[in-house]
Amino acid sequence: MKSSKTSVSPLKPVLLDQKFWKNFAANYWEKKPLALKNVKSGLLEMSAAEIFDLLVLYSDRCRKLNDPEGFKFYIDGFKADADDVLQVLPVKSDKSLLGYHARMEAEFSDYCLVCDELLKVNLKKQHLLTDFTDELYHHVGFPNRFSEMGLYLGNYRKTPFGVHVDSCGVFSFPVAGTKTFRLWTPEFAEKHPDLDRAFKYDKYKKDSLVLEARPGDMTYWPSNAWHIAESDGSFSATWSLGVWVDQPHKNMFSDSLKDLLDSKLAKDALKPTTSFKTLHNKSGEVTELPSAYRDSMAVLQNLSALQLQEAFLKSWMKHISLQGFKTIPKVDLKITPKLNIKLRNNRALILWQQSLTDKKVFYFSFGGVLVESKSRGLLKLVTALNAGKTCLVGQFLKGLTAKKDLALLQKLVDAGSCS
Repeated sequence: MKSSKTSVSPLKPVLLDQKFWKNFAANYWEKKPLALKNVKSGLLEMSAAEIFDLLVLYSDRCRKLNDPEGFKFYIDGFKADADDVLQVLPVKSDKSLLGYHARMEAEFSDYCLVCDELLKVNLKKQHLLTDFTDELYHHVGFPNRFSEMGLYLGNYRKTPFGVHVDSCGVFSFPVAGTKTFRLWTPEFAEKHPDLDRAFKYDKYKKDSLVLEARPGDMTYWPSNAWHIAESDGSFSATWSLGVWVDQPHKNMFSDSLKDLLDSKLAKDALKPTTSFKTLHNKSGEVTELPSAYRDSMAVLQNLSALQLQEAFLKSWMKHISLQGFKTIPKVDLKITPKLNIKLRNNRALILWQQSLTDKKVFYFSFGGVLVESKSRGLLKLVTALNAGKTCLVGQFLKGLTAKKDLALLQKLVDAGSCS
């Protein structure tokens, strides 16, 4: 593969509309890289100042909890210990991304700060991400694992962990500075195993593809592309959206079935040893299953088609209620009958389904939390919220079941469904 720089430079902004996504799904998704100039996307509407405010907000929370979860910091390519990370996070007095960079550059000649899932601390900006992923999923399918959005910033000259391959397709959106990515095909990397985690690869540059992007641009590469980010040591900040594609449907299906069987099997199924009469006869032939296996088989054979369908439906609803993400922003809201509530995001509905086996309705919130109830009031409230209405809780949840219904609603709200 010849060394080159690939980009599309249209005279007008590239709209990520239905035509774009249809072409992307057919010709680029999990097939080949793409670089676009002057992209029109909500993700690119977030200013550097807004992103700095998010970083400080998240950093303050980490300092308060004395836990840098979600942050990683690299110095000259080496990952810092968790305790040290807390000491180098952005603070309000930095005033801006460049202000933070100036403070870090005074201490470190080569540094990289990574913040995974930064948008989970901001409810108002979350929709910018879901607007993008909703269109993507509609055209390429819903990820069986998840997507995650990270922010990479610093003056690091190369990705701290060298040339590597992920199990996710990656979209990158520079916020500040120029971002350069060097890519190799999986076939080339297989023939040259010394490329794995390499920092010195001059002899392989001629066989690479180079993507270059600046603020307002977008790049993409598939999950099998070996890659590394490069820099001349100038400051850059970049959003990176990884869509993980390493979980086949068969794993989803078997996990759902396992959850169902775990709920149906008798307590004997939890024993750490298995009783038996004989292991095998004198010739080595095994002729008999232990009773524990026979009992478990009976449970499996007695499952009805409706029970199986409902179990798989619950599993699917839980998965999609997270909107394809690993984490969802939480809310702190105490539910009372006098409170007016609405969906936090009108595109993130509270999912529900009438049980196929009894009179209950089961619900999944925006955060993957299951609630089951026979309350008609709760169902009416959920359908009204999903219709985009602002609802007075006490108008829906009343009577003898009000207290129980309030507790169930609180679980849905705690998971992030309403505000």
